[in-house]
Amino acid sequence: MHFIDKDEIEIRLPDDWQNKIDEVWLYVQEKIQEADAAVRVKAAQEQWSDDKLSCELNKSIASARKKAINAKSDVWGQLSEILSELSFGKCWYCESTELRSDNPIDHFRPKGKVAECPDHPGYWWLAFDWSNYRYSCTYCNSRRVNTDTAGGKQDHFPILPPYTWNKRREDEFIENPILLDPTDIDDVNLLTFNINGEACPNVDDKTSPLYKRAKESVDLYHLNHTPTKNARKRVYQTVRRLVSNINSLSAQNFEANKLTIKDLKTQLHKMIRVSCPSTSFNSAARIYLREFYNSHAWVKDMLDRGY
Repeated sequence: MHFIDKDEIEIRLPDDWQNKIDEVWLYVQEKIQEADAAVRVKAAQEQWSDDKLSCELNKSIASARKKAINAKSDVWGQLSEILSELSFGKCWYCESTELRSDNPIDHFRPKGKVAECPDHPGYWWLAFDWSNYRYSCTYCNSRRVNTDTAGGKQDHFPILPPYTWNKRREDEFIENPILLDPTDIDDVNLLTFNINGEACPNVDDKTSPLYKRAKESVDLYHLNHTPTKNARKRVYQTVRRLVSNINSLSAQNFEANKLTIKDLKTQLHKMIRVSCPSTSFNSAARIYLREFYNSHAWVKDMLDRGY
C-alpha cells in the first residue's frame, strides 16, 4: 500500500462531473418519490395505521434508493481510468496489477450496508462521492470463502471505540476507521512485509490501536492470500539476487562490468518504483531493499534519491 493523493483525483475529474452527479441524485430522488407515492396509495386503499404506514415508507424508500443507486453504478465506473492512472494500474491496497474486475472501484465507506453494524443503512450519501472511491482488485474488495484466508473487504467498515457510526447524511460523529486507507499518508506506513512475503503490522506494541488497525486490514484486505504472498516472496528473492550480482560484478571488475551492473540496477530501480507499470508490490520491494541500506553505499544512494 502506498499513498494516493486525493487532490490528484480532484484535479483529474471531468469538467462536467458535478453536473453529472446532480443529475444522478435527481434520478434517485424521483425513484424515491415514486416509491413513496405507491405506498401511500396502498395505505389509503387498505386503511393502514400510522405506525404501519411509517414502517412501510421507511422500507420502501430504502429499497428504492438502493435500486436507483445501483442502477447508476456506471457513474463511479467512469472514474476507474483516472484512479488507475494514480497507481499506474495497480490495486491501491495490495499493489497487484491483476485486478480481475471490470469495475475495480471500492467504496471505502460501503454504500449499501455495514457488516459490523446491522442497523446501518450504508453510507448511501457517499455513493457518488469521488473522495470515497478506492481502486481495488477483486481479492481485496470481495468477500472470499473456502480459501486459505477468509478476507475481502466487501461491506466491512469496522471502527475503533466509541462505536458511533455516521448513519445519516446529517450525522457528524468523528469515526475512527480500523481499515487502513491508502489516501491517508500516515496509514500507509503501518504495514511492512517479511521475507516470507507476508504483510505484517509495522507496529511493535501488539496492544495498541495502530497494531489492531494494521492486523485487521491485512485480514480484511486479503493481503496474505497465498498467490499474493508468494508473489511478494519472489520479489524478495529477486531483490536479494540482484543486490548480490551487482556487488559481485563490482568486486570483480567494475569497469569491465559497468554496463551489466547498470542494467541490473535498472531492473532493481523498476522494482521499487511505483511509477513503473510493469512491476507490482513496489512497497514490498523497497522494504526488502532497505535490508541492505547500511551495508552497501549504492543501495543507500538509490533509496535516498526517492526513486
